[in-house]
Amino acid sequence: MGSFQEMFDKMVADHEARNPGQSEALPPAAPAPHFRELAPVDSGVASAHVQYAFNPYQGASSNGAYHLILDQPLHAARLHRNAGDALCKPRSKFWGLERGNDRQTATCSVCLERAARYSIAVRTPA
Repeated sequence: MGSFQEMFDKMVADHEARNPGQSEALPPAAPAPHFRELAPVDSGVASAHVQYAFNPYQGASSNGAYHLILDQPLHAARLHRNAGDALCKPRSKFWGLERGNDRQTATCSVCLERAARYSIAVRTPA
């Protein structure tokens, strides 16, 4: 079997052979979502950014929230988190996390309380 491009080209050629003279224009591509870059912080300063936690049964009564996700590992007292973990619990405990609206602020009370306690800078888009 050849590459994907070869397979795709063969499918297009077969379609054109079966349907001569029919031009099926492709719809215009949707613009890619534009995310602004997060403002850089000093590498010695613990920092986090906001992401939305969702669940597979998202609905009107969903308990999804905006969490603070660490940019660097954090080891403070008994709290140990890897980069990419939320302040409230490890990433593996979430069903899914996705980058939220650029202007969204964290809504998780545990994340907010720990960010204040451990002096974690929250990165926002530049």
